[in-house]
Amino acid sequence: MKISRFISWLFKPIEDAKIPELSISSTELTHINEEMYKQSEQLAERNRALSLLGDINEVLLSSITSQVDLAQKVTSLLVKEADIKIAAIFSYDNEEKVLKRLGLSEAEIDDENSQTNKAYLAKIDLAQANNVITQAIKEKSVKISHTMDNLLFSDGDSNKAKEIQDNKGIKSVYIFPLTTRDQVLGAMVICLTVTEQELYNYQNNLLNRLGEIIGMAIDNATLYNQVQENNKRLVELDKLKNEFVSVASHELRTPMTAIKSYLWMALEGKGGQLNEKQKYYIQRGYNSVDRLIRLVNDMLNISRIESGKITIDLQSTDLFKMTQEVVDEVLLRAKEVGVSIEMQKPESLPHVLADPDKIKEVLFNLIGNSLKFTPQGGTITISFSQEDDFIKTAVEDTGAGIGSEDLKKLFQKFGLIEGSYITNQTSTSMGTGLGLYICRSIIDLHHGEIKAESQGRGKGSTFSFTLKVFKESVLHTIKKESTQDKKDTAELIHSQI
Repeated sequence: MKISRFISWLFKPIEDAKIPELSISSTELTHINEEMYKQSEQLAERNRALSLLGDINEVLLSSITSQVDLAQKVTSLLVKEADIKIAAIFSYDNEEKVLKRLGLSEAEIDDENSQTNKAYLAKIDLAQANNVITQAIKEKSVKISHTMDNLLFSDGDSNKAKEIQDNKGIKSVYIFPLTTRDQVLGAMVICLTVTEQELYNYQNNLLNRLGEIIGMAIDNATLYNQVQENNKRLVELDKLKNEFVSVASHELRTPMTAIKSYLWMALEGKGGQLNEKQKYYIQRGYNSVDRLIRLVNDMLNISRIESGKITIDLQSTDLFKMTQEVVDEVLLRAKEVGVSIEMQKPESLPHVLADPDKIKEVLFNLIGNSLKFTPQGGTITISFSQEDDFIKTAVEDTGAGIGSEDLKKLFQKFGLIEGSYITNQTSTSMGTGLGLYICRSIIDLHHGEIKAESQGRGKGSTFSFTLKVFKESVLHTIKKESTQDKKDTAELIHSQI
């Protein structure tokens, strides 16, 4: 009976099946059994390979960022879950031009710090041209060796290499260069008890795949550590920058204030009458020093804010009364430039939760900007409105306006708009581009919102900010939760218009 007839009989319906005469020879039965066993064995090996890949992927996708931990876990998996006797991973040190061992696992040995493992090379010099690992690195190609001589051991340990190879029955050693983006990262060494001819295609593919994914994992770990180091360095540099700005600003303010004072006395004729040309020169110097002092003060304020030294003392605040105090202080300046300031008092306005000292700084900045960019005869209107649990304060002017493309540039450090100019020609000092950034930082501390609106150039602009309506329970919670150390705090330096 032929094999095909026998198989057909196996799948016949039971009621139609008649037991035929069996004429299968013992040779044919043996062949069938061998084929079935072979297919079962291959299927089991495939399942093991897929399971191994899954386990390795789990390790690579975990939170491990250390190259050493990553390599050791992968090599341990290879010797425990696959027919691999020895697995080693090396990283390439570009400065020293050597391969440094990251991980090594050996079957039947659980202790990675054992004396046997210590006999293996921990470092391989790329100048060793006879080492197959260095050859794989230099040629960027997979190498296969049938001996462990000049591979994982030093030249003088040939007997040790042969002893281990014989004891473990190693027949082939695969060396995979680990590369990514055409850059050499290291090498992976795998010792097997079979020759390359005895491996199935899928097993060869698995080994090559291992080299690719482990190379990418080591590259990712390297990049992650580099980013972490760079971020740490940037934080340190930012801290040094803030400290420098703070110290430099303190040191600059004293002599600049003295210079400004002497120039003012000269302009007032304290040292004798000046002719028109002398007044012109000194006035220019006075204006420049005044602008420089503003810049230094703004930089010092930003340094204090970004270093966390500025804290807010929240309390119940009469926003309308506080705004009126600011307006009273700037009225003289407004008259000088020919701009009127109007305040629209609402019928009722609840108190807000705010630090009056800090919010005054916001108002000084917003009103000051409107004075600079509103032409003579223009108007600045300050209004208030309630939106749910917030009070909105709006400073609207009839000034130069802002293009839609420039609105997004506001509230950033040095956020001067390209091509902007002072509309009010009686203004003597340009802005620093830091005032609105300081305003945003202060409002952020109050958990409010600040924004700017404009219909375009020449159509005026409106700057507004929101503050929370005062509630005793909220204030009590904030003060209870506050754990900031007041010993290292500093106050803002107020701008003057």
